[in-house]
Amino acid sequence: MEDDHDVALWAGAVAFFGSLLAVGIFDIFEPDQWVEYIGALLVAFITAGSVYAKQRYDDAVAKKKTKDNEL
Repeated sequence: MEDDHDVALWAGAVAFFGSLLAVGIFDIFEPDQWVEYIGALLVAFITAGSVYAKQRYDDAVAKKKTKDNEL
């Protein structure tokens, strides 16, 4: 579990681009709607941050359980 940040960063990156694609794909056909692009970016950042935080939390819980079992 030395590379806790790697998994969390990859999970966050995938969530970011997946969310951006899901929200922003429909706006490609109307490039004049910049507000919707900014909204899509905002949603993607929130999603990525949430996934990153959840992954870090899960890693910390697993690490604590492993440490407790070693005692």
